[in-house]
Amino acid sequence: MIVDGIPGLLVGALLVLTFPCLLVAAALGDIIRFRISNRLNLVLALLYLPAAIWMGSDVAMILWHLSAGATVLVAGIVLFSLGVIGGGDVKLLAACGCWTGFSALPMFLITVALAGGILAIALLLLRLVLSKRIPESSSLARLLGRSRDVPYGVAIAIGGFVILPRMALVQAFLAG
Repeated sequence: MIVDGIPGLLVGALLVLTFPCLLVAAALGDIIRFRISNRLNLVLALLYLPAAIWMGSDVAMILWHLSAGATVLVAGIVLFSLGVIGGGDVKLLAACGCWTGFSALPMFLITVALAGGILAIALLLLRLVLSKRIPESSSLARLLGRSRDVPYGVAIAIGGFVILPRMALVQAFLAG
């Protein structure tokens, strides 16, 4: 860490905790509006840099993590162009890729895929059972209505929480 002692620990905790907090905000936004804010995605991606610097990552490690985010972004753009995934989801996955780096990226993506599949099945079943019972003016109407949309930000957030203890920055914080 750049600064030792209690102040350094507090700043490090604040920087590292931004990752899960912003994932919760993204998931909630996706549930409520089926949108993930571009600002949120940008802030999440940009906050990786001060967190990495504060935790003492070297330039090579930072560039390696940023290249993981860029790789996810490129793959996500392809999936978006095929209509497989939403644009906000792509940007959120790419921002998470910066934080996870290549070493934790496979487990993160597998967890996101599994959580997304479970979420889609659960929504399908809930929509079949409850869609006619929910008033159209209800806040649940859009989520459980006849929409085919799945708030995939929830699955991404779950993947982020599962991978959190394996992330290099979190491990550096816990070791510091």
